[in-house]
Amino acid sequence: MKNTLVLLILLALVSCNNSKKETQTNLDQQSDFEVEYLEGYFPKNDIEFDAEVKALVIANQTDFDKYFGIAQTMNNKVPAIDFEKNKVAAIISAPSDKKQQIVITGTDLKNNKLIVKYKLKVGEDAQSFTSTDQKMFPIPKSVYAVDFVIDRDDSKTNKKQ
Repeated sequence: MKNTLVLLILLALVSCNNSKKETQTNLDQQSDFEVEYLEGYFPKNDIEFDAEVKALVIANQTDFDKYFGIAQTMNNKVPAIDFEKNKVAAIISAPSDKKQQIVITGTDLKNNKLIVKYKLKVGEDAQSFTSTDQKMFPIPKSVYAVDFVIDRDDSKTNKKQ
């Protein structure tokens, strides 16, 4: 009888411990945020830059139109943005005569706050023209804050935009 009672107590403790692990795993999975890039838009020429990149969160069509135009061609279909459900997060590099590439290295969504880590890769050779790069993606309206963080190889030089 004592052995059965001890066995039941051990089973109860093990099952409680397993449920805690499942909850933590589910929380970790919820923190991931998948970025789906919006293609078919270009940054306008009159954007003012005070750093090497400009990071934006845009909540309505009027503000979006101040920064971006539609790059419609015969071969692409520009997706419409539903500002009733989403905002748009964007990172735009300042115009340069060197080739630039923005790479989003990670995202983390916790408690409706999104952290976006990115790198700006700049080419060595000068071009005969200036160009920019941009990464733009929708985020749910429920996300109340977005932090854009430069992901540098040297952890001492990380900074927020």
